Formats: sequence, structure tokens, C-alpha cells
Amino acid sequence: MDWFPRRHVIVLARSSSGRLAYLEKIGMVIPHRVGLPPHGEVVYSWEQILEIRAISHLRQHLSFQAIRRILDYFEQQGFPPSLRDKQLIIANGVVNWVRPRSSTPPQILELISKTRHLMGQYRLVPLDLADGSLMLFPDRGNRSNVIDFEKFRQSFKGP
Repeated sequence: MDWFPRRHVIVLARSSSGRLAYLEKIGMVIPHRVGLPPHGEVVYSWEQILEIRAISHLRQHLSFQAIRRILDYFEQQGFPPSLRDKQLIIANGVVNWVRPRSSTPPQILELISKTRHLMGQYRLVPLDLADGSLMLFPDRGNRSNVIDFEKFRQSFKGP
């Protein structure tokens, strides 16, 4: 595994020494220490650099507390508590996670919202169409959510 010294991480992660120290202090990204203090060196893995970049990007939209809640949620659900490998959609103060699934289309779960306090609510379930495009429908368990638009149009046509 490649290790990068703090001075390189600052450039690669587009961060600052203070931010790296804070991430370590709050337990979000813990670097590896090589050698004995006070001459030991602090080094980071490439995965940690990617994690720092992901946290920095999310930090533009969320507080550290909200990011911590997301990481805790991932860990509680049995997923690695990291951001670098997750697909998140951020819009209007809402953070959704596109959760991959091996045998079925991915799910979209709401993680953070200004109006709801529960994490992991299903938002949308993509339906893979024959032509390769995706349509999104609200998830209502296992019930069919397919809408026949032609029947819908016919019901609103006048006599």
C-alpha cells in the first residue's frame, strides 16, 4: 500500500493541515504514524485521501455533524463507513444515497433532510426499461408502481 506524507496529502486532498488535524480529532480520518514521536511521520493511504476529498465536497453542503450521522448510518446498516465509494445526490438540502444491489436495480434512500429526521427512507426505485433507460417510481414495498400513461390520458379525454 502506498503511503503519503501530510504535506503531499494537503495538495492531493485539496485540504489544509488544520482540516486534517480536525478530521483526525473527531475520528473521521485517522492517519497512520510511522516512527516514534516527536520525529515520527504522519502518513495517509490513497483511500484516506479520497475520503478527505469526499468529506470536503460534502462539507460545502452539510455540517460535520450531518456527515458523521451519514457515516454512522452506513456502519449501522453493515456498509463500510466511508463516503469515497458511495453515490450521493445532494439537492435542496436533501442527501440521497443511490444504494447498489447485486441482483436488482439500485435503490434511492433519503439520508438527510431538513424536514425528516429518520435516515434510510426509501425515496425512489428505478425501473430498468427494455431500451436501457430508467424510469423512477415511488417505492411502495413490493406492489407494482408501473403507470400506464395511455390509459391515464384516455381517462382525461372529453367525450
